[in-house]
Amino acid sequence: MEHVWFCCTLLVVLVNGQISDLRYTETSNDNLSEAIQFLREYDREAAEMCNRVANAEWRFSTNATEYNKRRMREQQNLASKLECISWRRAVSFDSSRIIDTSIRRQLGRIVQQGRCGLGDTKYAELQHVLMLLKDNYNGAKVCPFRRGGSEATDLGTFSSAGGGVGYPSSNYVSAYTGYCDLKINSDLTRIMETSRSEPELRYYWVAWREKTGPPVRNTFMRYLNLANQAAEQHGFHDAGEQMRSVYEDGDFFFTVNDLWGQLQPLYKQLFTFVRKGLIRQYGEHVIRRDGPLPAHLLGNMWGQNWRHIMEIIKPGPPETPDVSGEMVRQGYTPMKIFQTAEEFFTSIGLSPMAPEFWRNSVLQKPNDGTGQCSASAWDFCNKVDFRIKQCTQVSLDDFIGAHHEMTHIQYYMQYAGQPYLYREGPNPAFHEALANAITLSVGGPAHLQKIGLLNSPVTVANGNSMVNIEYLLNLALDKLPFMAFSLALEKWRWYVFEKGPVGMNARWWELRLRYQGVIPPTGRGFEHFDAGAKYHVISDQDYIKYFVATVLQFQIYSELCQAAQHFGPLHTCDIYRSREAGRILR
Repeated sequence: MEHVWFCCTLLVVLVNGQISDLRYTETSNDNLSEAIQFLREYDREAAEMCNRVANAEWRFSTNATEYNKRRMREQQNLASKLECISWRRAVSFDSSRIIDTSIRRQLGRIVQQGRCGLGDTKYAELQHVLMLLKDNYNGAKVCPFRRGGSEATDLGTFSSAGGGVGYPSSNYVSAYTGYCDLKINSDLTRIMETSRSEPELRYYWVAWREKTGPPVRNTFMRYLNLANQAAEQHGFHDAGEQMRSVYEDGDFFFTVNDLWGQLQPLYKQLFTFVRKGLIRQYGEHVIRRDGPLPAHLLGNMWGQNWRHIMEIIKPGPPETPDVSGEMVRQGYTPMKIFQTAEEFFTSIGLSPMAPEFWRNSVLQKPNDGTGQCSASAWDFCNKVDFRIKQCTQVSLDDFIGAHHEMTHIQYYMQYAGQPYLYREGPNPAFHEALANAITLSVGGPAHLQKIGLLNSPVTVANGNSMVNIEYLLNLALDKLPFMAFSLALEKWRWYVFEKGPVGMNARWWELRLRYQGVIPPTGRGFEHFDAGAKYHVISDQDYIKYFVATVLQFQIYSELCQAAQHFGPLHTCDIYRSREAGRILR
């Protein structure tokens, strides 16, 4: 009757919001029927809790009031309590003695991940630490760059800005202080993508790191300690090993090294080409002809994606017609973009979106401006409610993004009938890889020409046109730096989990230089915490999945193209209207 005890305890916890009286004693239970009953109860309770959390998070993401934020955190706290109760129950089973592989795998997924081994007090502390880290990041704002004299002002300078050139501090007090409200989404992101003023880019690069790093440096070190303690309780050497375990590859550390070793020669060629373009734009007094790349000049706050400097590094005007302009001319709207995405999936034999999707999704920015604009796909865990939130603009980027997010929805729909633990991808990279494989088809010149958005007289099917070459360059600028960045980030995180935080900022830039060939534009010291400028670092989120997903997406895309009986260069493949490709996806 242990399953009855589990349900009763769970009910008490969810009503009272307490787990302090719950005590777990390992019993080495290998009773298959009890394990099956536990997983059946877990499947129901976890799905119901997921639905409650998703609804609360949706309300906050579409209407970011303090009340909705408080309600969201209440539901997230209850979900954490359920997670720990389930962990205590799952770990009581001796899964090595359970023959059924599916039962053993589901128990393993509950037991291995998470931080519940810490115990109630330290687990609550870890959640509080993560909340502090996220709140600091989400609340970070910087002041606008103001020129005065020769690109500088007398409003204060950063102590880290070298070379005797003054850059206005984000901490100055003046009549303009009320306007110091530039946030990473989308103000600073847009500036880093579009500005070509080196002093301005340097100012915002430094300002963002001043706001996000040093204030939480000590808090992050406490997070490292607690995460490692939890990992040890879960049977791992440190938290880095625990994060790698989800890929089910004992040599995963070396696997990613081998993969990068195969790609590095191509990256070095791209790096050299980009450096030449940056020297033409900014001069050799900013970039050495044989030196690394300054991190602030790459069209992205973190230097992880270089496609926004395409017009700098490629001499001459673009050869590719303006697809975004053509979309506007043809009367595309956010709704039409998503209807076109739906038609792509139905053309390969997948299901159309349910009425609930069209009724509940937010496909353009609300007029009141209270919502968050980051694109995302949502599974409400009840097998019928799937939504997308995207502040869609009529542009090629958002056209591709709509297909990306709808791929996630298709995955949720296909796996809705599976046990709760199997509804996510087999590893953290698979979901993203699948969505990106679809965008390789949708964003290619062949597909855009087929649906009438690429009005070019040039035939793109042979793969040798300038349109194709520009597409491949844009793809390289998007994928290769991202892989190098994700590898550097995760290698740094694994290092500080294993070795500790001493010298962690120096190690950050050592790895950025080794894998990306990138250096900071100003002097950085031990007092800085530049890795904290990236949300995935301070929010305890896996990032190596993006490296793995980039490799997987091309493998998946290749298989889909073979099924579609494509002949010719891979980048000219379009699986649109291929039922055989759709059959593989199902």
